[in-house]
Amino acid sequence: MNSTTTQKRTDKVTRSSKTAVAIAIPVLTATAVLAPTMGVAASAATVPASEQSIESAPQSRVSHFSGGGATIHGKRWLKGKGVNVYRSRQCTELASRLYAKKGWGTLNNIYGMRTNRVYDKKLTFHRNGSGYVPVPGDVLVELGGSYQHVAVVNKVTKKGIHTVEQNAMPNGRHFYPLKGKGPKKKAYGAFGVRHVGGFIHSKKNKNTN
Repeated sequence: MNSTTTQKRTDKVTRSSKTAVAIAIPVLTATAVLAPTMGVAASAATVPASEQSIESAPQSRVSHFSGGGATIHGKRWLKGKGVNVYRSRQCTELASRLYAKKGWGTLNNIYGMRTNRVYDKKLTFHRNGSGYVPVPGDVLVELGGSYQHVAVVNKVTKKGIHTVEQNAMPNGRHFYPLKGKGPKKKAYGAFGVRHVGGFIHSKKNKNTN
């Protein structure tokens, strides 16, 4: 074997080694890309369950909460004349079901309702801070953010509004503090970046505080 042949074989081995290294690089790169993805998943898990459920609301009719049992029975709210509250269902389903059972009107376009307008000949929308004081059975509407939320008023005190809701708090209840002076107090306590936009009231709803 002469020196020329030896040199050619050496060059061939060198090229093969370089090829092997080149193939290995994408594998390492792919592993590096996976790390941030895993980090994002871990971070999302720290978001409160109530926020996660609300954010997922438009994606399916039933949220990620499991179980079909009633979170709050109808006799436990609205002066004993409410309907069952199910944590596993969408927030708007509760309000729509209650109003259908009571004959209070059809809740269409809940998030598009505006003050001083009459809907379904039975419903009116009152802006938060307009001076209107909600009564049991009214629908509190949260606006803003990516997705909206609603809750049904159970009772109102000087300190705030007690509601029942679905697809949010684990116990199916929430409290919205009233702040400000005079008759135009505003309700606060909406989830995340949302705010309390106002209240839907049915003319057929004769409940008082």
